[in-house]
Amino acid sequence: MIFTNEFFSPSSTIPDTDRIELIDEFTYEPHIYDRIYTPTTSVYFDEIVNRNRNGLYYLNRTVSESTKPLNVAIFGVKGNGTVDDTENINKAVLYLASKGGGILLFGNNKKYYIKQSIFITNKVCFYCNGSTFKGDGTNTILKTAYRDNNSLISNHSTGTEKHIITFSHIKDANFENCAVGLDFFNFCHGSSLENIKFTDCEVSWKFLDCFYTSMKNIMSSGKNSNQYAYQFLGQNNALLLERVSATKDFGFLFQGGTTATTLISPTVEGGQTGFKFKDDCLGIVIKGIYAEAIFNAIDLFDVQYGNFEITGGYFNYVDKPLIGVKAPASGGVNGQITGEWKNNTIVNIGGILPIKDQNNVIIGYNTYNGLMDISQPRNYIHYSLPTYEGDGSLPANWIVGDHNIISSYGQIKATDTKAIGNVKRQFGVIPVTRSGDVGDGKAGYIPDCTHELMGNDPSNFGIKITTKIKFQEYMMFAKYNIYVATYSLGRWFYGDVFGKNLSAKDVGNSQITSIENENGFLVIKITGFNEPDLSYIIQGNVQLIV
Repeated sequence: MIFTNEFFSPSSTIPDTDRIELIDEFTYEPHIYDRIYTPTTSVYFDEIVNRNRNGLYYLNRTVSESTKPLNVAIFGVKGNGTVDDTENINKAVLYLASKGGGILLFGNNKKYYIKQSIFITNKVCFYCNGSTFKGDGTNTILKTAYRDNNSLISNHSTGTEKHIITFSHIKDANFENCAVGLDFFNFCHGSSLENIKFTDCEVSWKFLDCFYTSMKNIMSSGKNSNQYAYQFLGQNNALLLERVSATKDFGFLFQGGTTATTLISPTVEGGQTGFKFKDDCLGIVIKGIYAEAIFNAIDLFDVQYGNFEITGGYFNYVDKPLIGVKAPASGGVNGQITGEWKNNTIVNIGGILPIKDQNNVIIGYNTYNGLMDISQPRNYIHYSLPTYEGDGSLPANWIVGDHNIISSYGQIKATDTKAIGNVKRQFGVIPVTRSGDVGDGKAGYIPDCTHELMGNDPSNFGIKITTKIKFQEYMMFAKYNIYVATYSLGRWFYGDVFGKNLSAKDVGNSQITSIENENGFLVIKITGFNEPDLSYIIQGNVQLIV
């Protein structure tokens, strides 16, 4: 039994031969070596697979002709958590890159200390078997690269059409204690990440110009910083994220242009902001988000043009489930978004969670308002509001912006099916469309309106309904449908509003319905009530038809 290091030692006395079986000094597995009589200059003698023995050249046939994954241990990779494995892992990657790709196999549950950066190239896959890549706290552990002769060069400084990484996969790995876990450029077409955990990484990954990439079963936790755990920078298109979670101060950042991207069952817990979107974000689908104990779940404030579909989410102890696009700025850039918000649940509005110090001692409390901060004028998202038991009014701590026409939380009895709100704004007009079965309403409640008593004489009083519809004499078509119950009377008042003209359908009654322009908003007045007292109950809706 002869070990490889014995045979290839410069002082070896073992005779030369055309073929010899040797025991690999790292894996203790038998390998067949053949002498190469006419080596070419294109052959890279890595001293692992292709070896030089005092001017005679040998090829490891067992490795070179195998279709099985390549064990990194063959290249002297230790995986003991203390010896720097950077150089030897890169030797293995370089070998596979010279072969046109392949699978690199890491030891089961080993820990590889990476002091600098290791690389992944086109068509090279890492099968990690639950092993851990440990950084030195300041480095980037894994980067994308390309092979240049007998070297690996980062592809970050190249063009988007050059040195693209395709059909490369990383699975079943842990990354810990680093500045950046993965720094990937052009990680595209058929490439994927699966079953990966990041612990105590300031940034879990940076993706730049990555297309048609999938990420599945990813978790980031541990060390907090003022950076987002998952960063998508530059143009990133057609991405699929499935069950990707962040238990960090800052979760996901999409910046520089993102299109056709789907997130399925993402999770953000604790901290400041779960998802931050910037610039153009088109065709973004977020399904089944779980957000808990976080201040800003989804922040669209800095989106330039965006289209979002947010469905099936669960927001628990969240201060702001959704922040809309910024308001137009004088001389600045105006954002605009469209899309859907539907079948989402917001719970524990105003809920209180304790703040604990490093000794687990309570030092204060956070209160989560569940505020839908979408009051900016250029939001075009269609909101389907949830149905709950309640009196139809907003929670006491719910804050509504000046432009936010969701003035109710849609609190209709559960037996009354759905309450649907369609929110749309344009050119200073505030269209409000209500559709679907909104149930029988609630006493004292008209969606998006306030009401008050006019006069203090029971024999001649009125009711004033102030809407949030901007009054326009020649560009307004609205409908009202209002039910009023007094001491002896219960009846409906309904009709159409055309600009400054009213067409009342409830003619022939003693009450008079009129419209007015008050502070730029449509006001409806119903007067002429003659009752024993001034009490009344009112419900119904006023809607602008667009």
